[in-house]
Amino acid sequence: MDDKKHPTPSQGSHGTNDSAPEPEKPNLKAPVGKRTRTTRSRRWLYPALYLGAAAVIIGLVYAKTQFGGAAPAVSPNAIDTNTTAPTTAAETFVWPVGGGTGFKVSLGYFEPNGSASEQAAALVKYDNSYYAHQGIDIKSDTAAAFNVTAALSGQVTKVEKNPLYGETVEISSPGGYVEKYESLGDVSVKQGEDVSQGEAIGTSGTCQFEEGQGNHLYFQVNQDGKVQNPMDLLPKL
Repeated sequence: MDDKKHPTPSQGSHGTNDSAPEPEKPNLKAPVGKRTRTTRSRRWLYPALYLGAAAVIIGLVYAKTQFGGAAPAVSPNAIDTNTTAPTTAAETFVWPVGGGTGFKVSLGYFEPNGSASEQAAALVKYDNSYYAHQGIDIKSDTAAAFNVTAALSGQVTKVEKNPLYGETVEISSPGGYVEKYESLGDVSVKQGEDVSQGEAIGTSGTCQFEEGQGNHLYFQVNQDGKVQNPMDLLPKL
């Protein structure tokens, strides 16, 4: 949960238009019939040189964009046509729940384009006001505490205890993702640590803001600073 979701607990020089008078140009017009072949050749020589230079520059720029610098010299014998560059599959989200735990989503994401009934079901009531739920609440089938695990690999960028939201962990992952884990009972990671997908980061707990949810995990996903619906990223239940 972030501040958008919940209330806070206590936001040269100037040139001139004057110019020197243009000097009178001498009359360089050649007499009619006196133009030579050399004059005509020069008329075509300079544009050809400019075009040739432009082609060289464009070629160099293209090479730099393709190779990240000057184009490398490669011997034809050094090319292996049977080799392909290795590829690395990007991670996909997994549920942030320890293995063997039955769970359910007890409060969903407030979808801005959802129906009125869907939006009403994704509101949090606190201090006589209603707030749009910017993530999802996850509870175990037995309502007991469960192990919370990393939905994606990344680096822990925040660990704090919030008066409203309980123990909180934020993990920054490739692709511009930031995952927020709130309402934790305890935390087993520290800020600056790298965590792997599926690694335990703490346990579920309770918080003042969503006291009615009991023991649960609040899970929120941002991408490039924009809140995302976790249900669109997580595997289907």
